[in-house]
Amino acid sequence: MSEVISISGLERPWEADANEGLNLFGQRSWFQKVAHPPRISLNGLLLCLLATILLVVSGFLPLTLPSPLGLANPEPRPMMTYSLQLPMALFVATVLGPYMGPAAVLLFIGLGLFAFPLFANGGGLAYLFQPGFGYLLGVLIMAYPLSSCFHKAFQRPGQGSRSLKVLTQALAAIGLVHGIGLAYLIGLTLAHQVPFSDLGGWMLRLSVETFPYDLLATASLLCAVRLTRLLLSLALY
Repeated sequence: MSEVISISGLERPWEADANEGLNLFGQRSWFQKVAHPPRISLNGLLLCLLATILLVVSGFLPLTLPSPLGLANPEPRPMMTYSLQLPMALFVATVLGPYMGPAAVLLFIGLGLFAFPLFANGGGLAYLFQPGFGYLLGVLIMAYPLSSCFHKAFQRPGQGSRSLKVLTQALAAIGLVHGIGLAYLIGLTLAHQVPFSDLGGWMLRLSVETFPYDLLATASLLCAVRLTRLLLSLALY
């Protein structure tokens, strides 16, 4: 019997029998590679850094998409600028696991506040008073529950990311992120940091327009978590 130690902080014993597909050389089966996020090691820390860079890049590659508010309007259809930073952050947190994942998101937010303007709309401590910061805070809060949910689901053979319950909780996480973002926006308005006359416009821009795309992008990315963990395990270990 050997122990597999993951960055989730959990030690799980595995027996080398035929049912788990372990060979004579002690290699982990495909199920074990998927069930455990990258281990704490130099490779794991480098992967965390690369994930942070991926979050930065996703913020500087905006997409021009049709606005959901104008789908029923005649041409020309209004367009909007959309960033994948929020769905990508939840994807990174889920791939890296319940501890390293939120750490990567925290590193990204910390660098954006104290070092470089890494966010889609800027950075620095002044960004704390921007209407969109509440959504980043929501991602940080939801990173651990979402990644922990997937981690537990991956411990059960044959379920993994295909579980309807996990997918439902993942979509619920998007709703909670937007709820936290809206609450933060309202708080800024009550603190006179955002004009009350602009509140409705910010709510439309930050939530009503982006919510459908966030759901679609997050669901698509989370469906790739299982394959991504397997490929990372094969490449790094």
